[in-house]
Amino acid sequence: MDRRKKPLDVAASSLVDLKAELFRKQEEFKKEKLLKDAGVFAKPRTSNKKPNIWTKQNTGVVNRATKDVEQKAEEQDILDKSRKKLEEKAKLYEKMTKGDFPDEETEDLYLVDFTQKIIDKQHEVQELHQSEAVGKTSERDTDEEETQPEADIPPPEDPDEEWVDYVDFLGRSRRCMKKDLPSLLKMDQELQGKRQEPDGNTLLSEDMRRELQRQQWEKEEEEALRKPMGPIHYEDIRENEARQLGVGYFAFSRDQELRHKQRATLDMLREQTLDQRNKREQLKEKRKAALDARLSKLRARKIKKLREAGLEEEAEKLENGEVKGAAEEPEPPRVTAASRKVEVVIQERRDTKPGVPYVREWDKGKELMFGQWEKKQEELRDERDPEFAPPSDYFLGQKKDGYYRKRAQNQQRPSVQGSGSSAGDGPPSAQASNSNVPDDKPADPPNQEPLYQSLDDMLSYYRQVT
Repeated sequence: MDRRKKPLDVAASSLVDLKAELFRKQEEFKKEKLLKDAGVFAKPRTSNKKPNIWTKQNTGVVNRATKDVEQKAEEQDILDKSRKKLEEKAKLYEKMTKGDFPDEETEDLYLVDFTQKIIDKQHEVQELHQSEAVGKTSERDTDEEETQPEADIPPPEDPDEEWVDYVDFLGRSRRCMKKDLPSLLKMDQELQGKRQEPDGNTLLSEDMRRELQRQQWEKEEEEALRKPMGPIHYEDIRENEARQLGVGYFAFSRDQELRHKQRATLDMLREQTLDQRNKREQLKEKRKAALDARLSKLRARKIKKLREAGLEEEAEKLENGEVKGAAEEPEPPRVTAASRKVEVVIQERRDTKPGVPYVREWDKGKELMFGQWEKKQEELRDERDPEFAPPSDYFLGQKKDGYYRKRAQNQQRPSVQGSGSSAGDGPPSAQASNSNVPDDKPADPPNQEPLYQSLDDMLSYYRQVT
């Protein structure tokens, strides 16, 4: 496409002004060139430019500068005066420390006793000179003692107190008395044995190390050939293994006889552990059976009470729940006893009675007060003062229940006394102890005294029962 000139939207007056300015600049350039060729240098023109915001100064700057100069001159005068005062004070203090006072009245004007300070300072200087002199004399005496020949030292009265010199295992020179020399030499040998000596074969080459290892293998093979033929165990092929096998690993001996003894000991300990475990399981089963029997008796008693009270549905639910729980309860696996019986000896403390556990010091002499709660509830209510009795409205809803409760107690009293697990009046400890006693044991009379008169007797009884 042909390029066409774009028309300029410029006014004619602007073009005329531009041509006039260009013509003026050309004329000025010609004049300057002619003057330069003629050897006349024109003065540089001063450019009358408009001042901008950066060249314009703030108002009052010059006044502030003059004030700063005056203030600095005043501060310099004050500094010179204070320096002069301090120099005068220093000169005065130096004179006072030297004791140059014109008279005694002038000396009394100051609070510091400069005379005493001068005296103390002189004493300090004298003591310092004396200590230096004493140190020099002591050093001179020690040097003389060291340089003094040994022949001048008087011989000891006891030959064991004679001083002797020896060298320890570290190569240090030591001096001690003759009587202490054997003990020090023994201690030196112990320290030398405990110290880890550096390995002398650290500079061996790889071939030399392999040769030493081969010699060690040959020695082990010769020892194995001398032994009789037998099974090979892990200890025979382990050699110098650095692996840690844990706490469950037991390093058996390579000797067959000693190995059999160690194995027999481990088997015996294992059988003892199994036997103790079986005994614990049997004891747990026995206790659980006794507890189940006691719970069944309590449940049967509760069912009987509910039926007497006319609550057949609750009694049937309780009875069905008992049967269901007994049917769902899995039987514990029985562990067969070990073939080899191991006799287990149970040791007891000798500082207590046989069959009685250890009793603390603060529990000795304590008596159990069970006999004071043998009275029935009705007797206690009869003895109570009517003034302190609760209102009669509290017992209106309990008449029917009290009637059925008395009737059930009268019917169950013969059977309960025969089983030894009475739910009536009596101490809780006595009921707990009677629950573990067999059913064929006769019951105690109701008016009999409590079985336990002290804590030791009760602990002994529980020890025998459990």
